[in-house]
Amino acid sequence: MRINFLFFLRSCIFAAFEKQDSTLKALKPFDIAFVGLPNGAHEFFFELNDDFFSCFSDSEITHARLNARFILYKKNNMLDMEFFIQGKVELGCDRCMENYWQELDVHKMLYVKFGDKHEEQSDDVIIIPSTESHFDISQYLYEFVILGLPAKRVHPGGNKKEDNCDPGIIEQLDEYLTFGKNKGNKKEKDGSSTDSRWDALKNLKFN
Repeated sequence: MRINFLFFLRSCIFAAFEKQDSTLKALKPFDIAFVGLPNGAHEFFFELNDDFFSCFSDSEITHARLNARFILYKKNNMLDMEFFIQGKVELGCDRCMENYWQELDVHKMLYVKFGDKHEEQSDDVIIIPSTESHFDISQYLYEFVILGLPAKRVHPGGNKKEDNCDPGIIEQLDEYLTFGKNKGNKKEKDGSSTDSRWDALKNLKFN
């Protein structure tokens, strides 16, 4: 039993190191070497796909087809960074729970100054030690995508967006809402209070 446990423990440790190594390799292209570059604009292009988002353990995105354009404006005393992210990611619809492709178009700026230590002055201004030679933009690309996700996630479409949802799920929701409304009306006529669960469903809007 002890031998089996030790074998299992070693396997887990090996798998963890293997995953960490693969993550470092996948994110290496995003570690920008700015030392040695002349002052001025420098352009980089990246693909943010499934492999990219799998590097972030807490990511809600598993499937993505995004293209990122990164422009580094090198100056004597700071770095201006401009991010353009376009494409689509797969999300779950809040209405019918089916997955759909959400279009994204993100534009962000980041300003990097040099100092004695790492410090975040604001959401778009950070300080890094003057001894640094590289800057990893992978985490910022990830965060900009997450911040670009809509608060309400539903299938795209016209005025009646539910037409693009799973018709079976929409039909079931309509049945539940109708049943809850009728049941609530009956209880009101009988002088009894309504079920709070149906009250919450009645307030839902699907267009």
